[in-house]
Amino acid sequence: MKAVRVPKEYAEEVRKFVEKIKAKDKGRLIVQRGDYIEIPVYNGFEDYFSEFEDYFSDYDVIEQEKPLFAKKYDLFEILKKDVPEGLHDSIPKRYKLIGDIILIKIPEELEKYKEHVGEVLLNMHSRCKSVWLDRGKKGMLRKPEIELIAGEGSETIHRENGCFFKLDVTKVMFSPGNLAERMRMGRIVNDGEVVVDMFAGIGYFSIPMAVHSSPKKIYSIELNPDSYHFLIENMRLNAVRTIIPILGDSMYVTPEGIADRVVMGHISCHEFLPVAIRALKEGGAIHYHESTPEAVLNRPVERIKRAVEAEGREVDIKDIRKVKHYSPGVLHIVVDFFVY
Repeated sequence: MKAVRVPKEYAEEVRKFVEKIKAKDKGRLIVQRGDYIEIPVYNGFEDYFSEFEDYFSDYDVIEQEKPLFAKKYDLFEILKKDVPEGLHDSIPKRYKLIGDIILIKIPEELEKYKEHVGEVLLNMHSRCKSVWLDRGKKGMLRKPEIELIAGEGSETIHRENGCFFKLDVTKVMFSPGNLAERMRMGRIVNDGEVVVDMFAGIGYFSIPMAVHSSPKKIYSIELNPDSYHFLIENMRLNAVRTIIPILGDSMYVTPEGIADRVVMGHISCHEFLPVAIRALKEGGAIHYHESTPEAVLNRPVERIKRAVEAEGREVDIKDIRKVKHYSPGVLHIVVDFFVY
């Protein structure tokens, strides 16, 4: 977990700036250690700070030891009073806040307490209207499997990094853990570029690119009609006009030879690599996502090299980044590469 380490006399100024750029981790407390203040930030924001090099040149982004968590987020401490001691190890310690809705995973052995967990969470987060039990996603469309356990309502507007995302949690997914990557995409596009977002969803990457950069066009392709509906809604909410929404299967509707940049934001999309490569102009970039077991971390790069070679082109691997842990022993990574 990252934090910005600053001398006490500059802490308030830096705190305001970190909050302004939406980097502050609200689940942890600001702490003082000696003459320095540690301001908690989300993992991945150290890359965001590179744009503000002059501002942060005198401070360090550190790996925080012994972070202090805000008490209102300590679900475990509340639930352990109501759950048998033998089940304490099963009490969830994490959950997701999406707009004014809470999503939580609950182990099977604790499901009989699910309504109580929901009520506790609503008491902890008075601004939220409902709590949903998250049982994962299914299929290529990644449709959520969830159950209402407290409150009411499934539609919300999630705000982050100056963008608005309207969604229905029963119909489409949203991963707060991908925040840093969404922010990175928002600033990586060069002025006047043509972008193809092959798995656009509700606009996870297309909206930040349109809001924070100046592309010529973003072709946003989405197969799921529900996600496509919210993509259109989010274009309106964010008042963006450079996105061209396309409802269809990107295997068949992706335009060829027009893109300066292609985003492949689905974690199981290696079969689409040839399509992405054919969408590019010479010297274009691809951002390829994959869920990869740690034992085969070279697998995405090998797949990329084979696909580029099969298309008779050349590849330059620029970066391999960890987005988050997808599951135990499995990483969600993104590979940035250029094709010539």
